[in-house]
Amino acid sequence: MKFVKYVEQIPNITIAKRVASAYVADYRRLDIDEIKEFLIKTEKQYTSFENISNRLDEIKLDSNRAVRIIAPILLRDYLLDQDDFISVAKDTEAAVLSYEKSIVDESNNFDSSKISKDFALFKHMLDAAWAHNDDISVDEKNLLETLRKYLSISNKEFHILEAKSGRFPMFGNVLHSYADIEDARKVLQSKGLLVTIRNADGVMCDMIPEDIAVCIREYYGIEIRSYGYEKLIDYVIKKTKKQYLIDIVNRASQSSNKAKIEISNSPTLSELKEVILKSVSPSNLVGGFSIRDGMDVSTLSNWCADLGLLMSGTKNVLIERILGYYDSLRRIELSTEDDREKLMTFYVELASRDLKALRANGVISKDLECEHLFEDATNYLFEKMLLNKPLNLTGTEHPDGKLSFKDKYIMWDNKSKETPVNLKDHILQFERYIKSSDKDVAVFMVIAPSFTAQSVQECVDFALNNDTQILLITAEELKTVAEMWAKKHGNEIFNLGYFKQNGRFDIKLLNI
Repeated sequence: MKFVKYVEQIPNITIAKRVASAYVADYRRLDIDEIKEFLIKTEKQYTSFENISNRLDEIKLDSNRAVRIIAPILLRDYLLDQDDFISVAKDTEAAVLSYEKSIVDESNNFDSSKISKDFALFKHMLDAAWAHNDDISVDEKNLLETLRKYLSISNKEFHILEAKSGRFPMFGNVLHSYADIEDARKVLQSKGLLVTIRNADGVMCDMIPEDIAVCIREYYGIEIRSYGYEKLIDYVIKKTKKQYLIDIVNRASQSSNKAKIEISNSPTLSELKEVILKSVSPSNLVGGFSIRDGMDVSTLSNWCADLGLLMSGTKNVLIERILGYYDSLRRIELSTEDDREKLMTFYVELASRDLKALRANGVISKDLECEHLFEDATNYLFEKMLLNKPLNLTGTEHPDGKLSFKDKYIMWDNKSKETPVNLKDHILQFERYIKSSDKDVAVFMVIAPSFTAQSVQECVDFALNNDTQILLITAEELKTVAEMWAKKHGNEIFNLGYFKQNGRFDIKLLNI
């Protein structure tokens, strides 16, 4: 939907005035019909690339750091990747928080010992900026932004480095609030970059009008949506040799100031696809970096034929035609069944090692599978039902799972037993996990069928001498929490702070 068409559907006077504040003079004294008239008259100001670029530059240096962070995530990383650049407002908010959570998770999985010299330099400058008054001023942000571009460090990598230092999204890796997102939304609306509209069901949605989205994409250097790019890469993989992909990745390294893009000596196709998605533009993947590389006209022409497109034209015309086709693809969500989802039906039986029931229902074929499947089901519960993706585990001695919690971790261990678990039998093992962690552990959760009475006192004794709480939670209790949350809150991220309890879990303390 283009801007003028949207103006006809502005939902209320409040939003109309907010959007009008960007370029309409004396908007406060106008009624909604008058505002619509003036918005249509000033349409070219709203869709001007120069104006849009200036507004986006202003956001990068906004005095409110929450706006500086949230606004680009909302526009660049989410809405521009949606069909028709529209999303239900609640889904937008969930996507912003999910992105922030994923950055914190990636920072916890990030190996600082393997960063390039460019990364090391940028991280040094970033830490130096934060060291002054424990904040980054607008001038420092401007300098960092210039250096980031010079070193070809992506915005996502910038965020990961900030999170690694415990300062993204906010201090202590705390996620932003819905109020923060609403503030950023209002700023974007007041700059004419974002609008609000009701969908066919009457639900409020965030939207970027098409003629504005074109300019924002150009500003951010976005050629096609990620869904279409994945499909495009799949075609290239199918029609070319692996060496072509390796050559393109190497040329991408040589064409920028950035250190060489790291790939293994014998990369898999999936590894190459991941690197290309992150580091190579679609036009470079198809057309190369000079007239001598990339796909030739004949290959591109045949590709167009495969897609049912016009086959004639120069190399650049054919590339533009192909990118346009893949950019127009709509995301089709297929309901693929996660094998782990079946395990949730028998979660309690897995915890209590009810081998007879598990065998009768085809859940296990060997007794030894019980413990492993209990762990798999717990990972599914956190990732898919509570929307907290478990972190990668390294080394040989570690808990069964680990989650990001602000600037700390929450760890857990599954104990599949036919009898109540006695914490004293395992506390030294858990203490090793906690003390060997590279970050503080807020809570260590023990998930089991039941616990001995003495285990609660063991939690109290441990907490007296340590900063970590031990939470004893049964599989049945955890499953109940997950099911309640998934049913009532859908796509919202579960606040792991609910698990900050010492001793036996009390579901009454949860406000679900």
